[in-house]
Amino acid sequence: MKLLLLIVLILKFASSLRGGVNHLNMVLSDAERFKNVDSDKGAMKRVGSKFRNRIGSNEYPAESGRYRIYVSKACPWAHRTLIVRALKGLEDVISVTYTGPHLKHLKESFDPTQSYLYKGWNFDSEICVEPHGFEYLDELYEYAEPGYRESCPQRPSFTVPILFDDKTQTIVNNESGDIIEMLNADFNAFAKNAHLDLNPIALHEAQEQINAIVYPGINDGVYRCGFAQTQAAYEFAYNEHWKAMDKIENLLSEHPFLCGKQITLADIRLFVTLIRYDPVYYSHFKTSRNKLIEMPNLLRFTQAIYHLPGVADTVDIHFIKLHYFGSHDNLNPSGIIPKGPSLNYLLSSCA
Repeated sequence: MKLLLLIVLILKFASSLRGGVNHLNMVLSDAERFKNVDSDKGAMKRVGSKFRNRIGSNEYPAESGRYRIYVSKACPWAHRTLIVRALKGLEDVISVTYTGPHLKHLKESFDPTQSYLYKGWNFDSEICVEPHGFEYLDELYEYAEPGYRESCPQRPSFTVPILFDDKTQTIVNNESGDIIEMLNADFNAFAKNAHLDLNPIALHEAQEQINAIVYPGINDGVYRCGFAQTQAAYEFAYNEHWKAMDKIENLLSEHPFLCGKQITLADIRLFVTLIRYDPVYYSHFKTSRNKLIEMPNLLRFTQAIYHLPGVADTVDIHFIKLHYFGSHDNLNPSGIIPKGPSLNYLLSSCA
């Protein structure tokens, strides 16, 4: 009987892992897979995603016009989904609801006695009308799962992107790594660029090796620098960040993209951090050893991705600065939004 139960459990687990080794890794969220190893009490620790359903099941079949993604144009994790949606030609298949630029009471979210004030991203009707009339993202989470706030083991997490099912009125998934995989593969019947595969099986292992450098050292690495609460935690994060940046700078001297000559999801994951680097992270998160303009291979890479069809339309540098410098009042109490730097060098055609 125990053996039979074990076999059933194994089969159920295996059936959830569509797509081979890459999905085996994605059973855990990026935050869970690449935890901050710094033991300093001042080190930033990111919470994992909770909603992990996938398109292709009987409950959530691939359909055109059924799903929408909630994104902030400021959030790099959400930005991933906008880029994949554009590259695949899914603009008429997956709708988008944009948030405003601000996170309501972000500072209070880190204090257990005040975290009830945190509401997540705001909605601004002048930017985009939220279909339910919600003012803040926490309302959508509570709508999809009543009691969600109380269920969060630490600080409440109201993140984007969100893949939302308009038919069943619920959140399908809020893990960006999952969502970009689904946008790449599960809507090909409706995609204008179905032939484009950003996640080829032959490059799964290579992407995982890259992600193991890029996520903790660069994507989340800049946040670990910016939100460190002690000097020791900041210096640990800073050193790890620049180890990763130097490693990727050297790697990109060998070929145009991270896994060779073909663009993959790993490239999209890196680009969204690099496009924010000089206008935000260099100063705001104190990653200030080098600017992107001083890293020739990373700069060329960023220019190449930016000039792919549809990608430039997903980038809004002014909105990005409004969010970071306007929401992080613990890092920028004055709320002043910097006018610079000029990004003409960054947005020009690559050599």
